[in-house]
Amino acid sequence: MCSKANSEMSSSECESSCKVSDPQHSQKLLRVLRTFWLEQSFHDALLVVGAEELPVQKNILAAASPYIRTKLNYNPPKQDGSAYRIELQGVSMTIMKQILEYIFSGDITLNEETIQDMVQASDLLLMTDLKALCCQFLESCITAENCIGIRLFSLRYCLYHVHYVATEFLQTHFGDVARSEEFRELPPTQLCELLSMEKLNIGKEEHVLEAVVRWFAHDPEDRRAHMKEVTSAVWMDGLDLSYLREQALGEPLMREVIRDHCQPVLERGQLHGEALLATFKPRGYSECIVIVGGEDRQSRTATALMRCLCPLYDTNRRTWIQLQPMSIARSGHGAVAAEGFLFVMGGSDENKTVLDSGEKYDPDSNTWTPIPPMLQTRQNFGVVELDGLIYVLGGENEAMELTTVEVFDPHFNTWKPQTSMTMVRSVGCYASMNKKIYAISGGSYGKLFDSVECFDPKTQQWTGLCPLKERRFGSVACGIGQELYVFGGVRSQETQNPEHRQMMTCKSEFYHEEMRRWMVLDDQNLCIQTSSSFIYGALPIRGDIYVVGDLDTGTHFDYIREFRRSTGRWHRTMPMLASDLSKPACAALRFANCRLFHLQLRQGTFRLRV
Repeated sequence: MCSKANSEMSSSECESSCKVSDPQHSQKLLRVLRTFWLEQSFHDALLVVGAEELPVQKNILAAASPYIRTKLNYNPPKQDGSAYRIELQGVSMTIMKQILEYIFSGDITLNEETIQDMVQASDLLLMTDLKALCCQFLESCITAENCIGIRLFSLRYCLYHVHYVATEFLQTHFGDVARSEEFRELPPTQLCELLSMEKLNIGKEEHVLEAVVRWFAHDPEDRRAHMKEVTSAVWMDGLDLSYLREQALGEPLMREVIRDHCQPVLERGQLHGEALLATFKPRGYSECIVIVGGEDRQSRTATALMRCLCPLYDTNRRTWIQLQPMSIARSGHGAVAAEGFLFVMGGSDENKTVLDSGEKYDPDSNTWTPIPPMLQTRQNFGVVELDGLIYVLGGENEAMELTTVEVFDPHFNTWKPQTSMTMVRSVGCYASMNKKIYAISGGSYGKLFDSVECFDPKTQQWTGLCPLKERRFGSVACGIGQELYVFGGVRSQETQNPEHRQMMTCKSEFYHEEMRRWMVLDDQNLCIQTSSSFIYGALPIRGDIYVVGDLDTGTHFDYIREFRRSTGRWHRTMPMLASDLSKPACAALRFANCRLFHLQLRQGTFRLRV
């Protein structure tokens, strides 16, 4: 009887058992371990840095640093009972104590005085998470006074995204950078590399010559021998002759530079016609809207075509430029700009075969090169860029709808899996904002969602957010500053007769991180609320947002409309033409002005007045 009762009780206990967890467990454990370290309890090794020694626990250091773990594996403890010694070179004890504090707490105080030492130490110890925190700090510190130094330092320690951000800053703010102490102290070879950049944001080539003279004036005796090499990086034919003649009568060093290195231009005179076009290379860059792939409007078959729209700031000169097509036709693919290149992946080809392949476009050479295939074939998925990495989310293949996520590192050419989304989001939209990725709306099995979830790459976790005001699918999203925008999408309009439901375009909404709620835009003139509009992408450029699609405004169809955040109003940018691509992927990409000029010249779209 007792045996039977015990058996029943045991069975009942097994059926009601469940796994429980303490979310504070790891933090509590680390706090206790930190106490042991501060009290110098339970230590089993000495960390030797220079002439100083610090008692530590081997297992804690090995868990935090793969470098120290390797040292421990190849240097077993001695049998004589002496203290185990872990010797480190190239790291100061002050920095090492800060790193130990970070190991136990996850927090570290960074400043401009010690950041280089911290990067060197994290690089030596192979502590990638700490190195990533250093990268974020360096990006936030970039100014005209230090961007040259940060750019060179980041390249030395393979901080590729920091190098890209510093280079973009240098190109954009060259006028201020050229007046900095770092610029004046550059060695000749590095100065030539900098002056050779096509994307330097300057109004006139005269500013480049003046920067060269300021550099020359910093140490005339030593630098005079390098002036021929340095001035060769200046576009001499872009200098105005009246300017040169005027400066030739002015300050002594400028007179010397013009006399010794600009005389051929003065003697030859200003170039005109074909001779000028052959040497024409205007500095600066343009942010362009790029559309790639999709479907031909007539045949409805996948296409490999690619075009860019520029310049966005001048409505009278705005035009489409044909770019090198992709190697294969794609529809339902993804496209995103990262680290100065355009990346395209996935989709389906002309035979409706779902692809895992990808390719990279270089705007400087107008060429495509292949990248490694994704871990899965997929189409109709989301793709976003965050800190130089490319995240691919969801979509579908021939067999199923996907929740999987993978990330591509352009510098190491590798794909890695990430934590999957919590739900299927067929025809959902995705965006990045404030170092996080957002998956928004979509649908599955006939249901539409208003839900939003957020992925933090640091914690590899998805968390829910405040839902949209309207359920929808087929919308597009973009993040800019502290704001997240969702445009378009459709849902069924409720009617008394369910058999006669109509599809209607949803209202545009935005989410502010501080307010943590969604709000409807005041101006809803992106398109009228009919199902005839279809939106392909939303691109943040220079603080405003450009939306690409088949946009029915009620009186005409637009292909691109601009939302100016300063006024909260929509503006017409480009009417839709019969030759426009249908369902393309879109991205914003920076092109050198001289490259765009020569592309337009070859295609006959540049208005030239002789």
